[in-house]
Amino acid sequence: MAKQYITNGINTSTTRVSVAAEDMENVAGKAVKLNSDGLLEICNTKGEMPIGIVTIDNEADVSKGDNVTYQIFAVGIAAISATVTAGTELTPGSDGTLVAAEAGDFVCAIAMNDCNANAMGTVKRVDYYKKEAK
Repeated sequence: MAKQYITNGINTSTTRVSVAAEDMENVAGKAVKLNSDGLLEICNTKGEMPIGIVTIDNEADVSKGDNVTYQIFAVGIAAISATVTAGTELTPGSDGTLVAAEAGDFVCAIAMNDCNANAMGTVKRVDYYKKEAK
């Protein structure tokens, strides 16, 4: 697998590293959670609370057992699967990409710019431990 050399190296946001629970494709910018074994997996239920967003300097595809770096708060880059405008509250979709939050969804980020569908966009992570479901 080729290493992605795109980086968010000037981003000083706090990141963590966890072990992948499964093989994952195109992980950059996707919302992730920890499973019951403490391993990292892509969020797969719309509106659930993620632990973070995978940074874009990981391998494009990761294998079970690989280390994966993810951002836990502040401003970063995320995969957006639906068109949103700046200021839109976002939640994980069923594939780990972010979508506009609706009533009952957990808000994990706010779009900082207008984003086209299936694009990378700048988002401001919110303190999701203090943010209630929308």
